[in-house]
Amino acid sequence: MRTKRNVLSLLVASMLLAWTAAAAAGENANNELPAALESPANETQVAAPESAAEGSPATLESAAEEATPPDGGSDMDLLGWAKRQGGYFGWLGREIEMVGGMDLYGVTSQLPKGYMSAKYQWTTIRAGKRYNNKRALGPVMQPIAFTAPDGSEVLNIDLGLQGYGGGHTFQFSYGITDPLDYYIELPFTYMNVKFKPKMAAIKGADGKTYTDKDGNTYKIHPDWAPLLGIKDPLNYDECNFMYETLPALGRPAPATTYIGKWMMGDINTGFSWNPFRTNRMSVALTPRVFLPTGHQPNANNNLLYGTGPELETGIGGWAAGATQGYDFRIFKYKYWLNVLFSSEFTATYAFEQQRKYPTNFPKPSPTAQQLDAQSFPDLSNLEGTFRYTPGWSVDWTAQLQIQLAVIGLGIGYGITHSQEPELMADPAFTSMVKGLELLGQQTTQAVMFAGSLSLLPLFIPADLGVQYAHVVDGYNAIVMDDYWQVTVKGYIPVKLLWE
Repeated sequence: MRTKRNVLSLLVASMLLAWTAAAAAGENANNELPAALESPANETQVAAPESAAEGSPATLESAAEEATPPDGGSDMDLLGWAKRQGGYFGWLGREIEMVGGMDLYGVTSQLPKGYMSAKYQWTTIRAGKRYNNKRALGPVMQPIAFTAPDGSEVLNIDLGLQGYGGGHTFQFSYGITDPLDYYIELPFTYMNVKFKPKMAAIKGADGKTYTDKDGNTYKIHPDWAPLLGIKDPLNYDECNFMYETLPALGRPAPATTYIGKWMMGDINTGFSWNPFRTNRMSVALTPRVFLPTGHQPNANNNLLYGTGPELETGIGGWAAGATQGYDFRIFKYKYWLNVLFSSEFTATYAFEQQRKYPTNFPKPSPTAQQLDAQSFPDLSNLEGTFRYTPGWSVDWTAQLQIQLAVIGLGIGYGITHSQEPELMADPAFTSMVKGLELLGQQTTQAVMFAGSLSLLPLFIPADLGVQYAHVVDGYNAIVMDDYWQVTVKGYIPVKLLWE
């Protein structure tokens, strides 16, 4: 029965190697609150912490002791048996012995020297609501409404902006030394964004629905319709507003749908350094730089300017930031149970850039401007560029991680905040953009739940992970519902090429 026992022990140790590899992957290189809770206005990526479910294994060194056969045969202990087998099992035994002595755990751990990791991450989200500047949930874009001097409504329309999308992210990391990793991340985005405008029946000054003598409801006040060139107010609908009223107000009639596939985001790259580690606490620092590789929509079809439904997938310029991470080991029982508390703080600054003005604003009708000349100024003469500075964004996350054998569980909470971007632009254009409320100071709070599974018991050096995030509060922030993230990560001992 010794042979069976030691094969089983090897399988257990394989699991342990997977746990250690997961913790050693340098996840703090990409532990910002994300894409997904990303605010499209500032485009400073904020994502749920991807390490929330990656637990911290017991050392493989101690695991090897625990895995010694019950009959006490020292010549048959796990590491000795594995190393004598040669080939894959011999390599596995040597790696268990080497990595096990490093005691890697939490979000601050790095890849062992000479190891490379490759990660693919698929994310899906849906947007249909937004927290306004009073922290109340409502539509993504504020409805366009006009009120007459007597208090009655002239018209009220919700543009019905909604959409779904996600991303494909590829990350590659390499252990330069045991405490120092280098990483590079290549993000891609897909999206389907639509306007589905819906007009509401207007109300009179008394608060009652405005009707004609036959009880037919109006969607535009019949006394104000001539100012907008509307000859049949009773049959006025969403198409009339989009293609007649908006141009009369000096705004372009936007496209109603935008579909984007495999659009490049901002590539980010940096180093992750773990200068302090004990068996109870660990600290890491990850400086990074963002390259201006993200997709920037044409200014004449940009949601931020109200000229179309297209969204940018990057900051639009250079940015630099850093993450400070902490791990605290709360409890460990052999290799079966490990409990960690982790916290990370990230700060990023996006530098000034030049952006083009939209040039498709028509000249407004003088009579239509009587409705609200301040909100709908004449922007038909815009040309050239303006200065745009996204500025600072910060986020903080806290995570509780539990590792049970090959299964990792985690729960996290995060807050992200970005300043209002600075615009050195035409005053009327600046006022219009801010009035859309998509380009301002933003705050989001979210909870995250995650799980992971090691595939090394199947002799596959990889991990699977799944994560769900839910926004619980916000300020001037679009709510990303149905946020799911699936991760596949593998480990490659490239050091074998030169050893």
